[in-house]
Amino acid sequence: MNGKDIIKCTKAAEMRLTKKETSALMSISYKKVVKISKECGIKFIDGRQKSDEPRRQAGIGPKPTSTINHDRDCKETKPAQSTAAAREPIRTRRDTSKGHYKRKLKNRLLDILQSDLDRNVKNELIYAAKWQEHRRKENKQTKVGGSL
Repeated sequence: MNGKDIIKCTKAAEMRLTKKETSALMSISYKKVVKISKECGIKFIDGRQKSDEPRRQAGIGPKPTSTINHDRDCKETKPAQSTAAAREPIRTRRDTSKGHYKRKLKNRLLDILQSDLDRNVKNELIYAAKWQEHRRKENKQTKVGGSL
């Protein structure tokens, strides 16, 4: 064990490096760094502490939305929305009735027929919609336990 290595390890520990980073940056073998840390009582941070450090430091210090108002001339403004209204998501109800898919297919077919597409394209889209509905029914029958 060398005095220079001990100094390097203490400086690396002060710089908040891990043992692996110390061995890589200071060109000391990892086993030697572990041995020096045990004998001299040098404490290195581990990888978990190092990964948590930016998050911890982000929580320390003044926030950009501070409650302290040093500017007395500034008028207080009310928020555009209440906090309860901002938190509540808008929910859309799904049609769960049995005829939902039939109505959906019917509306889809009407939209295709009323569009300004070529006749061949309309036929392809109608065929695709009907085929999709057929596959949906087929899957439903096999999943529920019905027979084909």
